[in-house]
Amino acid sequence: MPRDRRKKRDRHALTADGMVLCNPRDREAAHRAETEGIATDDRAAVTCPSCRALLYQLDKARTEDEQRSEQPRRGGSQ
Repeated sequence: MPRDRRKKRDRHALTADGMVLCNPRDREAAHRAETEGIATDDRAAVTCPSCRALLYQLDKARTEDEQRSEQPRRGGSQ
């Protein structure tokens, strides 16, 4: 099997479980990303378009949850 000769590879984000964010069920992909040095925990260094889109969605959901928790609750005793 020929070796991958690409000079520039996409850098993938990792989940908390150590899996590739854009392919979280494939353990082989996670292992390959780790051994080939294309996996990173640094969110700013991610170049994979799928991982970047998923990171954006996660950040958006997190900020919406924070905003929801900061809003005063309506109702209660008056």
